[in-house]
Amino acid sequence: MSAPQTDREKRLDVRIGAHVRSRREALGMTQAGLASAIGVTFQQVQKYERGVNRIAASKLVLIAEALKCEPAELINEEAAEMPGSGRLVRAWSHLDAGQREAVTRMIEAFGR
Repeated sequence: MSAPQTDREKRLDVRIGAHVRSRREALGMTQAGLASAIGVTFQQVQKYERGVNRIAASKLVLIAEALKCEPAELINEEAAEMPGSGRLVRAWSHLDAGQREAVTRMIEAFGR
């Protein structure tokens, strides 16, 4: 039997679930679509997104792949909470590989 969750652990599970939901919605993906992509039921996705069930590391990697991001983006509060990120995710998801490379190079040039 596992030990009860601490308040900090519960807050982390809720925050990660909220990031998953936000990213999924930004991509226009349904809970059923995400569930199918990661091999669970949509009810399980609902529980993940509400923080009711903890997401295993292996499942987090599958979720990140389905949501076209890095697992760290679903964990890191700062990365997930940037203003306008939803619009960027939606736009990015419609680009082909060549366009993504061009946009990445442009952003890197701005950062120099």
